This record gives sequence, C-alpha cells and structure tokens, in this order.
Amino acid sequence: MDLLASLGLDSLPEQSTRLTSQPGVIDALENNADARLGFNLCCNCGTRLNVTDVGVNTKSAEKASKSSSKFVQCKGCHRVRYCSNACCKADAEEVTRRGNSNFDDETAFGHSALLCSLLRLCNDDEDAEGELLNEHDNKMSHSKSNSKKQTQARDAAMYRVQTERESYPATLFNILAESPDWFMEAMTRRIRNVENPRSSENQRRGKPDRFDHSPNTRESVNCGKKQLVVHIVGASIESELWGWDGKKEQDGASVLQAYAEASTNILTHFESVPTTLESLRLVFIGPDCPKSCKCNVPIPDSKTVLIIETHCRNYGDHNQNESLESLPPPDAIVFFNPGFSCPDYDWSKALSAASTPSKSGAAGPVPFLVTTNTEMEGFADIKCLLDGRCIDATSLPQDILEALDYPTPKSGKHETEDEDKPFFFSENPYHGLRVRQSGTMANDVYVKSRWMFGGLFRKARTSKKRKTKEHTDRDEDRDVHRHAQKKHRDGKNGGNNSKRNNPALI
Repeated sequence: MDLLASLGLDSLPEQSTRLTSQPGVIDALENNADARLGFNLCCNCGTRLNVTDVGVNTKSAEKASKSSSKFVQCKGCHRVRYCSNACCKADAEEVTRRGNSNFDDETAFGHSALLCSLLRLCNDDEDAEGELLNEHDNKMSHSKSNSKKQTQARDAAMYRVQTERESYPATLFNILAESPDWFMEAMTRRIRNVENPRSSENQRRGKPDRFDHSPNTRESVNCGKKQLVVHIVGASIESELWGWDGKKEQDGASVLQAYAEASTNILTHFESVPTTLESLRLVFIGPDCPKSCKCNVPIPDSKTVLIIETHCRNYGDHNQNESLESLPPPDAIVFFNPGFSCPDYDWSKALSAASTPSKSGAAGPVPFLVTTNTEMEGFADIKCLLDGRCIDATSLPQDILEALDYPTPKSGKHETEDEDKPFFFSENPYHGLRVRQSGTMANDVYVKSRWMFGGLFRKARTSKKRKTKEHTDRDEDRDVHRHAQKKHRDGKNGGNNSKRNNPALI
C-alpha cells in the first residue's frame, strides 16, 4: 500500500518548519548548539523556552532559564511549542496571507492543519509501539470503554508501526534480489568462485567478471562454504531487531520469522543460477545490538538456513575485544538510516573498514546499500562518502554529481547518458507507512528508510603527478649513489667492509 495514497496526500510535507519567518530563528539556531525549534525554542520566532527536555543540554537550559519564557503548545497535536498564542497562530497561517513571498522557505507550510493531523498520528503510533514493546501503560489497549472510533485508531496505529518494522527485512532482501547486474555480480563473486574456481582448465564462460582483478580474500571459516554474508552495520535492538535481545528462549520471535520469510525473495534469484546456497548469514553489528549471539532460523519451503548473529560493538574498532577479522567477510554491507552527515555520529572507522577489502576481508569492492529518511539526507550522505574517499566520483552518474555541486572527474572517455554506472539513488518502494516527527525541527516529518542509494565501496584513485626534469635527475643521482654503496658493500672494486678480508678493519 502506498504511503501517500493511504494518507490521501500528493506529497509528504517533510520540511515544513519555517526558518526565515522571523530574524531570530536563524540566530537562535546558529548560537545554540542544543537548539531544537519547536521544542526548547519557539517554533515561530526562536525565543528560548523554559523547558528541559530529554536530549537537551540541561546546564545550558538552566543558564538561560532566567531570560527564557513560559511556553504554549498546539492544542490539536500537543507536539509543537511556542512562546505565545500569537506565535502559535502565526505559524498556522498560510505564507501568502503573511506576505512572506520573498522568503526562501515560502514553500514551507508551517504548522498547517495537514501537518497537525500527521503529528496526531505520531501520538497514536507511539502509544501502539509502547504497547508492542510492553513498555507502556496500554492507553490504547482494547477495553469495553473504548469506542469503535478509538478501536479503529488503535488498529490503524498498530498496522503503521508493524509496516515500519517489516520494512527492514523487506528492504534488505527485496532490494538485494532486485539489484542491478553489477551489484548482483559483485555480491555473488565469492560464491561463484567457490562453485566454479578460476583455473586454466575451468574458466567461467560468457561475460568476463569485471572484478577478477580484485585481491584474494583472507582465509576464513566462511570461505569454503556457499554462504551469502550480509553485514548490517549500525543495527540496534529498537530498529532492525524489533526489541529482540538475542535470548535463546526468544528464538521463535516474530522478527526472526519476518527475516526468514523475506529471505525467500533473494533465494528465488539463486534458483536461476547453478549455485545452491547452504545458508544466508545476517551479521548485525552496532553498539546498541544485543551481546554476541547466534541462531539458525529455518526458511519456509527451502533447504537453505538463515543464520542471524549479533555483535555489540563498533564496526571497524580494533580497540574492542572483537576485531573485524573475527567476522565473516561480507558479500554486501547494509546501513539503515546511518546519518553519515550527522555531526553527532562518527562513522570514520566504520567506513574505512567497509571500504578497505584488506580490513573487511572481502574479495574486492563490496556492494553497499544505504537507506535515508529524506532525499536531502541521502544527498548529504553521498557527499560524505565522496569526501571520505570511500567511493570514486567516476562511479556516480552525472546528475548526482551536479546535484551535489561536486567537480566532475575527467575520465578521458566520452560518457553517454546510457552508460551503466555502478550506482543508484531512488525512493525505496518497501518503506513503511509510519510518519515520524523530527527531533530538531518540530514541523518536519519523515518516514524511515524512504530513500535509498547503493554502489560499490572503492577507494578513490589518487592522481599521479608527472615528475619534472629536476625530480628525474635527483632520482637518477640517488640510484647511482645506491648502486655505488651496494658495490662497496659487496666488495667489488676493493670496497668490502668485512673484517676477515680487510686487514685495515682488524
């Protein structure tokens, strides 16, 4: 079911917070590191509010409490705060009525009636999620006192929360199964090598493998098995694992069954190739994952086994008890809403490990899949990968580079629009239906994993500078000097420094 169709919308108003409605808004955001517009700042004018929220620097709030004011909040959704009723009313007015047509954010709707209704759904969804996790007082639970309308609201909220949960296994296996040829070719490289090793007597026929030049993988317990290994980096109990803590008594948890059922989609692909997978192995890694555990889950109507294991650690952090070498080499790496561009997170070690085959143990450039909440966040994360030299700009389509205002590399070849670039960026057709509120901009909403992009981790090539004549002469002189030293050391031309054969050194 399509998200927008289910909500009766033509488009989701993701960025609705007005940033230039009042001059104090931009100043407040630039001068306060803990600024959260609509939470601890007035959503209309940016005035500091006398509140202390979870996640906000309480010391900074206490210092500003003397100069701050009390707040009012929207009476419809109770999720957006203002310094006065006047600001609350002004934020709900249309831009044309306010005469703000010259502002850059004239397309921002502010706290419109549509947005207010979406935020009311957020209240219902949070209650439903709490009930599913048994961490709530069950305000939405069934009871005789509940009206038919309340029951319908509860059931709808439960459905939206469940679609968000199921979007993780659905996105993981469906996108991998439907991936472009270059993605599938790279992901199955090691499996095909196990099935049909390269030798003078046994060469794979047909189209040559463009990754044959990649380095050999290190020895691992996984290398001799026909096993597809996927690393899910930055995973957590609350998101990808639905609250599953890895306990053995929960091996029949619904999250495990959901991943097992979704995995049948990618197994269908392997039915068309002469390769039978013994197992699918999902390795969930992250500081918010359960402690190291491993369980086997049967896949419906298949002899292939789904192996799910978790590791509570940072990916690529060698200072911890488990090193990256203890993990099976990945055939693909997946990041669900990582926030590479968010300054609160440090992804440098993880991305360095993922993009370096010698660290990850992969047989060559590893295919990756990244999901983001918004299209803007997707572009920002791509820019982070480019700046970190985790991907090569030559592998990106021209329109992506132009959207990022990134310099176009000179490949020396005439590129056409139909050229098959190993990269894709689009809306994710398998995202859920739950709409969430931004934690920093109260009038902004998003859907988890609504956008996605994928490519090949490959270190950007460094340009080699042509040596000048001066540098060439220096190199030649250095070589002559080294050659003379070697002749002297070897005893040629009477230059031996051995005590036994040179009386002058006795």
